[in-house]
Amino acid sequence: MAILLIWSVLLGAILGRFFKVLVLVPACTLVLAAVLVRSAAVEHGLLHPLLEFAVLNATLQIGYVSGALSFFIPRVSQRQGKPARARPLLRQ
Repeated sequence: MAILLIWSVLLGAILGRFFKVLVLVPACTLVLAAVLVRSAAVEHGLLHPLLEFAVLNATLQIGYVSGALSFFIPRVSQRQGKPARARPLLRQ
């Protein structure tokens, strides 16, 4: 389960960085398919796969938001060697 959580966050971050929010629909379908295949192999009841899907779906969306917000973080490579620019003072 922990490996699935990590992959779900990483997949969400990659999708959030490069795609729009509508890509979450097929991604959630992929997560649902993975949970159903895993639960069929292990033969759990109905509650365990539903909870697992809810947790993986939430981590996918958290990863998507973090990937989308990473666009606003300035790149370290762009800032190296350049002094910080001072704001001009407003004159009245």
